[in-house]
Amino acid sequence: MTLGLRFGPAGRRPWRRLAQIVVGLGVAALVWLASGPAPVAAAPSLPADLTADVEIRSAITFHLDAPWTGPPPSRVSVLFGLPQGIVTRRGRAPFELADGRLTASHRWRPRGTLLPGADIEYRFEVRHADGATRTATSSVTYIDGELPWQTQSEGLVDFWWYAGDDLAADAVDGIRRGLDALEDEFGLELRRRTRLVFYADGDRMRADMGRGTRPWVGGVASARLDLIVLYASRFDWGRTTLPSTIAHELTHIAIEHAVGEPPRNIPSWLHEGVATVVESSVAERFSYDAIVDAAFAADRLISLRGLTGSFPVHSSGALLAYAQSNSFVKFIIDRWGESAITRILDAYREGASQDRALRQAVGLSLNALEAEWLATLDQSDAVPTASAGVLSTASAFALPLPHP
Repeated sequence: MTLGLRFGPAGRRPWRRLAQIVVGLGVAALVWLASGPAPVAAAPSLPADLTADVEIRSAITFHLDAPWTGPPPSRVSVLFGLPQGIVTRRGRAPFELADGRLTASHRWRPRGTLLPGADIEYRFEVRHADGATRTATSSVTYIDGELPWQTQSEGLVDFWWYAGDDLAADAVDGIRRGLDALEDEFGLELRRRTRLVFYADGDRMRADMGRGTRPWVGGVASARLDLIVLYASRFDWGRTTLPSTIAHELTHIAIEHAVGEPPRNIPSWLHEGVATVVESSVAERFSYDAIVDAAFAADRLISLRGLTGSFPVHSSGALLAYAQSNSFVKFIIDRWGESAITRILDAYREGASQDRALRQAVGLSLNALEAEWLATLDQSDAVPTASAGVLSTASAFALPLPHP
């Protein structure tokens, strides 16, 4: 099954009948989906109509409608997972036979945060006395079907928006400048097609992301999904800083593409530090240096080891974490050059731990690097404090609003 799209002017494609064909999948669930057992052997194909209904932020119901003339099947299941990946999730689908048609449905409540724009593939399997029969695979997208989405492409990036036609021109500018900065400064590039989804309403975006999304979050990048979701309003900060915001999030995807699968647990300070450096080369979103200086004066630094796998959950603490990451990565670049970042990422790609990656790249552990970084800030009595809470993981990165 393909989505019913009608092409409009300038390559835009309004979406139709999205309420019956879109599907949402949580980030946590997607990680689980990608790591299960291999599927069973191929089965004969069953011609069928497949649809999926979404109760946004609540549940997904998969539907099967197929011709059936034999004895009743013993079991009907739906199988679904990441596109071009191993299908590992299976759900039992209660079925009915009537007038030569087999109908079945499975309602699934995803766990984790829903990311608008995520694609999944699904198909049904029907077991009967002679073995098993499967339908063809359908690809579906989770998106808010009440919004009039338009789409456009720039290189390997497909971007979706529904309000403010001038955002398309701004998006193209941000994509080009962001990718140029990644290539020029760090030799990084996208290696797979990536989707950008823009919301003109930040509250609606966060609601569509699901329960638990922080109120100050202005964007999220999921490298596992090759997906970026951003708040970009033509009437607010989003328009004026859109190019740098896009550059920031594209950096997360490009880093993961460079390091490769499986995820290598790249520390958050490195991910966010590089992203903020690239972002700032396009346009300044925050005064990171001033934020760090104020934290030094108040003796409120966060330990870099505390920024290895988590960021504070409150907006002020998160912004300080971004600022410290920016300052620390700039320190590495000033001392050893941009090539040091490339060497660190190369070490992670080879499976090195954090300290081993840093030793291979610059000859120092994280503790030693942190001490030298503090010394350059002329804050010999500044003592980092522990961080708390989780903002970022290796597969999803949240971006704060400029005015948290």
